[in-house]
Amino acid sequence: MKSSAIIASVILPSYRQKAVICDALESILQQETDFVFEVIVVDSSDDDTAELVRQRFPQVKLIELKQRAFPGTARNEAIRIAQGRFFAFTDTDCVVDKKWLQHLVETHRRGYRVVGGLVRNGTPYSLAGTCDYLLEFSNFIATRPTENKSHFGTCNVSFDKDIFQEYGFFADQVKGSDSMYTRLLRSHGEKFYYQPSAVIWHHNRTRLKNIFQNQYDLGYGAAINRQRYNLAGKEFVRYPILIPLLPLSKFSAISFRLLKYRFVDFVKFLVLSPLALSVLSVYTVGFARGRKYIVEAEKKAAIPGRGGIAAFFKRRDVNPD
Repeated sequence: MKSSAIIASVILPSYRQKAVICDALESILQQETDFVFEVIVVDSSDDDTAELVRQRFPQVKLIELKQRAFPGTARNEAIRIAQGRFFAFTDTDCVVDKKWLQHLVETHRRGYRVVGGLVRNGTPYSLAGTCDYLLEFSNFIATRPTENKSHFGTCNVSFDKDIFQEYGFFADQVKGSDSMYTRLLRSHGEKFYYQPSAVIWHHNRTRLKNIFQNQYDLGYGAAINRQRYNLAGKEFVRYPILIPLLPLSKFSAISFRLLKYRFVDFVKFLVLSPLALSVLSVYTVGFARGRKYIVEAEKKAAIPGRGGIAAFFKRRDVNPD
């Protein structure tokens, strides 16, 4: 018999996601666990998503925000009221396996405070969707468990609640608050565990326009984050002559991971290489624009009394990924 104590809290941020949120919540509420869990949705939409959740899923705890919130900000609102020992995160464009939460919590019980899982392709019959999937999730397709991960994404990750008491909450930024947070934890010596039995399916972008826009935003933010957090790849920011090499650099890195983890996906990536390189070229344009922003920010921050570039970013509330 299950104890009445809530062991896990499943948290989803939502913004204009009524087309997919029902599938996500249905898969979460069908979890097979040996413990009690709660589900928290934080919605900042300007449509009727919140009302849809309230009517169809009355057992879900719903937090409504008056203004649009970035994903990290929305997750922080849920963390403040969550009652579980472990906080599991996924997204509204994901469907989770029926044992997903059980596998995450079982791994926590073995002593790991940060656990991530496998991400499968939720749009396997779309060439564009498959390309989007391989570009974004090549780090999370391995079928063997490992402690050797540098970061996780919040489409499939779980934390011991004490993590947030010790390290604080997610950053308020458009993209990348999850990967930056887990990189922070890793830099402080936290042990990660990649549990491939904890499976989710990600519904990828299938329209080229949306894929290009997303990669542009990722490139723009990547340049800023590499400067702000001294991440690998900062050479591309420091030496702009290298920026034209970014598409081939990223293509090679993704290809290597796919070849290492899953040969079938490696072959798919090669077949899709013309599209992938086109998308990565847009990423590179975004990166170049992000670097340009950094240069301008440094010039403004150099004014006496401004406090340097970190102070400039804080003052302007500039937080893109």
